Amino acid sequence: MKVSDILQKLPVIKSDIVKDEEVNGAFLDSRLVRSGSLFFACRGENADGNLYAQKSLDTGAAAVIMDNESIYNEVKGSKLLVEDTLEFMQKLGRIRFDELHNSDKRVIAVTGSFGKTGMKEMLKYIFREQERVYATDGNKNNMLGVMLTGCGIDDKAGTVIIELGSNNFGEIKELTEIVRPNIAVVTSVGHAHIGRFKTFERLIFEKMSISDGLTKGGEFIIPTKLTPFVPKGDFKFRTFGESAYSGIRITEHTHHGEYITFKTNLTTTEFRINHPYMHIAENSLCAVYAALLSNIDEEKIARGLLEYKSAKGHGSFENIGDIFLIDDSYNAGFESFIKSTESLHLMTKTPKYAVYGEMGEIEGYEEELYNEICQLAFSYPDINFYLVGESYAKAKELENRKIFLTKDDCINAVKDIKNGIVIVKASRAKKFEDIVKVIKEK
Repeated sequence: MKVSDILQKLPVIKSDIVKDEEVNGAFLDSRLVRSGSLFFACRGENADGNLYAQKSLDTGAAAVIMDNESIYNEVKGSKLLVEDTLEFMQKLGRIRFDELHNSDKRVIAVTGSFGKTGMKEMLKYIFREQERVYATDGNKNNMLGVMLTGCGIDDKAGTVIIELGSNNFGEIKELTEIVRPNIAVVTSVGHAHIGRFKTFERLIFEKMSISDGLTKGGEFIIPTKLTPFVPKGDFKFRTFGESAYSGIRITEHTHHGEYITFKTNLTTTEFRINHPYMHIAENSLCAVYAALLSNIDEEKIARGLLEYKSAKGHGSFENIGDIFLIDDSYNAGFESFIKSTESLHLMTKTPKYAVYGEMGEIEGYEEELYNEICQLAFSYPDINFYLVGESYAKAKELENRKIFLTKDDCINAVKDIKNGIVIVKASRAKKFEDIVKVIKEK
């Protein structure tokens, strides 16, 4: 889509197209704008995005969409004036997804309680070994983010990958019916955000409803344990996981400390994932399966996986002196706590520290889930657990389990760590990046 094509899709008050460029990307934040993208200048409670229109054009935006006429008249570059920028953006996003559905492009939609952003990135790296790829930027997976992603669809891309999230019951169904993917992926279903959905069954139903938007004969890829919950539909469902009944599974693997190599039952190639978490390797099976079903050869899949890197705060890692630091401070679903602990146990470097904070939105399950995390100290005596927050207050301290009621108390203890492996993990709201920062500065 060129900038001028927008005028054919929706009415505008006026426009001035200085350079009719191809669009690739769309943003509401001027700091993220890159060459060829659209900037939607929206009026917010604290700031007027129209004030950043000129900055966006100077950065390389293909055009800016504005709703403040006085500022519009001062801006130099390709610009469109509309009645309401946010409303215009959402309408354009829906139109672009309708056009996508009528094209020959491959559309992949990804959801899950955790791991969906990482899965989206894996798929992006793998599929771009074969063709041009357009994917959700960051983790913009709610209605606003999906519509924004739709506005910036790159017409030259052969594969489009859209991440779908949910804050309330029914959102995944609404989003998937807009996106209408050829391939739908569920990475996991866990207790993350269960407080919003009241029961685990409703949470499962929400994630599995991504299949509602699948095109006829599409592929539905899910963890094997979710097989009993597959809804009826005109699609093919595939499974991945540890079970012998999984469509794709790891048959052998080697943990090399900072990376893992593995083979699967469907391939002959040895794959390498540059991450110390075993569950990341297991999740990558889903991406490998999607690629195989799309006729991408094993060599390209292996190259794509080799390029994958976790986003900052999503399990990203680095060596800080004698400390191997895993920054998992962005989110903290219960199941991801368990999986991270299992992976830490498999690593050979010592000593090992699990700096775990509190979870968010688990109303009604707090006592059960925090008790399970506290019990990990008994199952993994090789790991030193630093549990942070009032939710752990009832637990007694052990030789390998320390309780800190505040983040500051924990920071003081972390300063004494001189070497080994340290995982820092908590709900985003707890801002455990402060602990990560202390380790790096130290």
